Amino acid sequence: MAGIEGNPFADPFADPSVVRAAQASSTTQESNPFDKSSAVPQTTSYGSQPASTMSPDDIFRQQEELKRKEEELRRRQQEFDSRQAQAGSGGSGSNNVSANRPHNWPPLPTIIPIEPCFYQDIDVEIPVQFQKIVTTIYYVYLIYVGASALNVVASFLFLLFGEGSVGIFALSIIEMLIFSSCSFLFWFRPVYKAFRDDSSFNFMVFFFVLFFHTIFCLVQALGLSEYACGWINGIKTIGSHTLVGLIMLLPAIAYTAAFVGMSSSLLRVHKLYRGAGFSMERARKEFTDGVMSDRNVQNATNTAARAAAAHAVNQTVNQGRY
Repeated sequence: MAGIEGNPFADPFADPSVVRAAQASSTTQESNPFDKSSAVPQTTSYGSQPASTMSPDDIFRQQEELKRKEEELRRRQQEFDSRQAQAGSGGSGSNNVSANRPHNWPPLPTIIPIEPCFYQDIDVEIPVQFQKIVTTIYYVYLIYVGASALNVVASFLFLLFGEGSVGIFALSIIEMLIFSSCSFLFWFRPVYKAFRDDSSFNFMVFFFVLFFHTIFCLVQALGLSEYACGWINGIKTIGSHTLVGLIMLLPAIAYTAAFVGMSSSLLRVHKLYRGAGFSMERARKEFTDGVMSDRNVQNATNTAARAAAAHAVNQTVNQGRY
């Protein structure tokens, strides 16, 4: 009993170690697992939804949509670059940009050993607000070319089976080969450059040439002479040669459509021309500035001036001798 330390009958809770343990446990929050009012921590549950599967058609459509958007962005970028080049070079940027691009008109087959002569892209070179009217005028030009081609066929049949002469067939070939090319050069190309470069001079060329060509197209549509397969000659030929007469009415219809398109184009472009503040005075000034700024004209003028000065000096020297 002597080896046992402490009083076995003493209060066990009076032990200092027990008191310290009781004080430490009192600071800890007690939680009752059976208490319904205790907050239950929320856990984020990730549902196991089935992955959506795409059919090959949907994938193909998405790929086509991406390609279309990519082409649209590329086209807009080209248009933006051309506008920036035009603004940076004082209005002549379109010509420089076009000169750096390969020619693509007329679209000739690769088997023909002739290269295209012009670069033409309405979506790239023409401002957005004028693209519709330029495209319409281009379609009018194509209608006229188609009418000229139909006129060649109808004139040939009229020569063989009707009362047509060799002159009507020869004129149809001339119109097909020469007039179609001149139409592109002298009224479609000027209006294209007018909207592209904001050129008043090209507008004046377009008005002048297309006005007279519209009158010629009206004569071809009506068939007022013996050298035209129009409504009059076509209706006359139906009485004797029905099939030939009906074929002759095809170019008459095409020429009528071309005449209506040309007249409408003249009116619409003239309305835009007047509304934009263009005038004859501006066209004259633009022509003068363009001619005087041309390098070839400047060289020719300088050469002529030097020749005139040298001639005057020589003449003065010769007069002084005698």
